[in-house]
Amino acid sequence: SLKLILLLSFAIVSSGCPSKKQSIDCFYGIADTNSDGRVTRSELNNAIIKHLPWWQWKAFDIFGGMDRVMNDCDMNSDGTLTAHEAYEMNNTCLNNCFKRSAVAHVFDCK
Repeated sequence: SLKLILLLSFAIVSSGCPSKKQSIDCFYGIADTNSDGRVTRSELNNAIIKHLPWWQWKAFDIFGGMDRVMNDCDMNSDGTLTAHEAYEMNNTCLNNCFKRSAVAHVFDCK
């Protein structure tokens, strides 16, 4: 059931709280496949498909999915994400332990 999926997801990602810098560095290290300092919607989609287990896709979608990530972290609404924008958007982008832990878990950050 959806409750079980959400509970399992929370249990997996709540084991530690990485810093915003750790989460951003990890995310861009994996998602920015052409190393241009930006993550396009296509790169984000590919990273999520590659790294998010199929059983977590529904929970990701319920919480807003890619549109939520773009709204939370794309400061100038140009359709790409940059580390600078992530740092500037303190109130929305990776603004809590749950989001940072989810990034660390999904992208297997050390």
